[in-house]
Amino acid sequence: MNTASPVPSDEVDPASVRIVLVGCGAIGWEVATGVYAHPTGGRYRLVAAVDPYPDRADAVGALLGIPAFASLAEVLAAGIEFDAVDQRLPHHLHADAAVEVLTAGRHVLVEKPLATSIADAARMVAASDRGGVVAAVAENYPHLSAVKAARHAIAAGRAGAIRALRTTRAYTLGGVWVRDGWRTGTGPSAGIMLDQGTHHTSLLRQLGGEITAVAAQHSTAPEDAGDGAVETVLLTVRFASGLLAHSLYSWGAAALADEVEATVFGSKARIDVRVSYEADLGHAHCFDARAPQGTAISPPENYYDSHRLMVDDWVAAITEERRPLVTFADAAADLAVVFAAAASLRHGGDFVEVAEIAKG
Repeated sequence: MNTASPVPSDEVDPASVRIVLVGCGAIGWEVATGVYAHPTGGRYRLVAAVDPYPDRADAVGALLGIPAFASLAEVLAAGIEFDAVDQRLPHHLHADAAVEVLTAGRHVLVEKPLATSIADAARMVAASDRGGVVAAVAENYPHLSAVKAARHAIAAGRAGAIRALRTTRAYTLGGVWVRDGWRTGTGPSAGIMLDQGTHHTSLLRQLGGEITAVAAQHSTAPEDAGDGAVETVLLTVRFASGLLAHSLYSWGAAALADEVEATVFGSKARIDVRVSYEADLGHAHCFDARAPQGTAISPPENYYDSHRLMVDDWVAAITEERRPLVTFADAAADLAVVFAAAASLRHGGDFVEVAEIAKG
């Protein structure tokens, strides 16, 4: 990731989109240092940092030379003018905060998963549908070049008839990502299904289209204690086309610097989507009769490049008055699949229709 010094104020377009960062924890700091410290083309800028932990807000404020506050209400009370809110909060806080921002007529970017209930997701979508604002979701996979290239190759028929899809998200959760404890354990805002399931549901829907049903199984290995820190789930997904996919999520597995996170099995070719977290090794690779060793069909990239791409797309959608790449409705569809999988777990692994869950 780019960790250059912040853009000098005289290089920032005064007409740029003015953004308040709400949430300066692990992901908030990531986007502050990797994106907002050097905004693309001066088209946007942070004007305030918000976090109930003063040290976190102050750290972002000191980095970017902006004021820090404990709440968005304090930003408003201080008379700071802003156009949009980049919301990087724990899952269970997304709904109320986003609806408040949208109701106030300001644009919002929300972390995934969209919400922790179907009802909350529905009211967020309703708030985003009122018009005049851009509501986007910080979902990484649709922004990755490798995923876009795989989609294009599928649409162009390069893989032939698609027989099956597979995705894998297996690593060890640790560091700042478990610092506050809200990702692990039990409850409405915890666990790998909610935290990572929406990620790979989005990836699957990018490659295979709409998902109509899902069946899920928990691993019964002795080490899977069910405490959230170690958790393994296997999903079988059925698409509207009739295509099937397997999706494996695991916390507690050995993490790789780069990994094949998705595979498209076609009658003419196989396409791997390789995702890289530590270097610029991510890309889509196509294996067919002409190139049995494989051919790269996308440029090298780092997964964390997507953080900039998400903000860039959101800002472009604001200035161009268009739809963002990932809308609240898109993220609500991802969430419905995850809740259908959770219902399947409760019912012994039977297939559950996503449409029934989406009704709430």
